[in-house]
Amino acid sequence: MTKTTLASLILLSAACTSSLATEVYISRDANGNVVFSDKPGQNSEKHAVKELPSIPAYVAPPSAHQPAKVNEPSFNYTSLSIITPSNGQDIPTGFAGNVEVSGVLSPGLREADTLYLLDNGEIIRQGRQTAFQLTNLSRGEHGLQLVVRDKAGNTIISSNLVTIYVQRASVLNRSGR
Repeated sequence: MTKTTLASLILLSAACTSSLATEVYISRDANGNVVFSDKPGQNSEKHAVKELPSIPAYVAPPSAHQPAKVNEPSFNYTSLSIITPSNGQDIPTGFAGNVEVSGVLSPGLREADTLYLLDNGEIIRQGRQTAFQLTNLSRGEHGLQLVVRDKAGNTIISSNLVTIYVQRASVLNRSGR
């Protein structure tokens, strides 16, 4: 097939799709090439054009626009523990009830969570750090624990309970112990 014949064929097929009533005629030129035309010529034959099967385009049903759900990756704290002071430690009179409580949390604290320091079950400090400076603790036994809570106040993870004994001067004890 020559380029002219091929171009004629493409043009003819485009014309056939736009108008199904168009008649097509086939003939041969002096060189023996096939020629398609919409007009009858000398020695041309009428060609029956068959309709090509087609599939209608898919139209998605209308739906209410819903925001995509963002799946948060699963997250779990693996450990939380108090490093200092040690369990059973005495805080001598000379320290005036001052103690630094240091802990380790793994993995680090998420933005939405808060770390709390409890003394005998009561919140005494809160924040994003794992170290808290306690001053002027009263004498006696203190049960210290770190907990991580979410925005709703649910406890996610708790540390070990560390019991310390604060010694303070007393008017009843003149030896200073």
